[in-house]
Amino acid sequence: MSPDRRGRAGRRAPFLDERGVSDVVGYVLVFALVTATITSVFAIGMGGIEDRRDAERVENVERAFEVFDDNVRDLERYGDPSRATEVRLSGGELSLSSKTNVTVEQVHNGTRVSENVTRANSSAVTYTRGETTIGYDMGARFRTDGNTTLFRSEPRFVSAENGSNRTVITVVRTRSGDGPETATGEGTVQISASVGEVRRFEFPEENVGPYDIRVRIDSSRANAWGRYLNGTDRFANVSTGTDEVVATVKHDETVYVRVIVVDVSYRR
Repeated sequence: MSPDRRGRAGRRAPFLDERGVSDVVGYVLVFALVTATITSVFAIGMGGIEDRRDAERVENVERAFEVFDDNVRDLERYGDPSRATEVRLSGGELSLSSKTNVTVEQVHNGTRVSENVTRANSSAVTYTRGETTIGYDMGARFRTDGNTTLFRSEPRFVSAENGSNRTVITVVRTRSGDGPETATGEGTVQISASVGEVRRFEFPEENVGPYDIRVRIDSSRANAWGRYLNGTDRFANVSTGTDEVVATVKHDETVYVRVIVVDVSYRR
């Protein structure tokens, strides 16, 4: 073989080797790109699925609390002895906490003028998962996301009966029954509610002038209560603070306060 031919043959070998390396590198790059794409899509898709699953869990709890709200209203309206509602925990926590205090009193220029004072405190029935809390407090169903609380149902806190001269304020006081005050983990928990007692009060006190009837609500959800009272015709002079809302009851003659005590227990 001539030197020229050997030289040409010798130069072809490196060219073939470089092309082989280029094919391998290209295959590796394509495989890495496909793998990264599949991994990203899988991660995003799984994240979306998990978010949707969490949203459905919260929606299920909201529906359960809607049933609980209806059941307590039945206890209030029809005198049923007890009702039960089932809630699926799904990693959340049921508890009786976050107390709300209601005070009804007779005042003149902001100063109490009578010893006739009604006080009631309630432990809210709440379900918490992450930054979301769904609950029931003083006749109102609510939802809290972060620092924002919205009423999902109005508490029907005040009503007029037999004309405008007869105003009724209904306070639904939930308290711990004979079961545990918390329930956590998984599975289904039954919220049992039964009427403990009903108390009635009347304002203004006899022979103590026709002064103002004031309602004060101390609650971590004061802003939500303030919005409710501002939007209700039977209240005036609504003042909302960080953890307190104060309002005057509009009335002609008599204000009746009815406190319904509801015992709440969690049962598995």
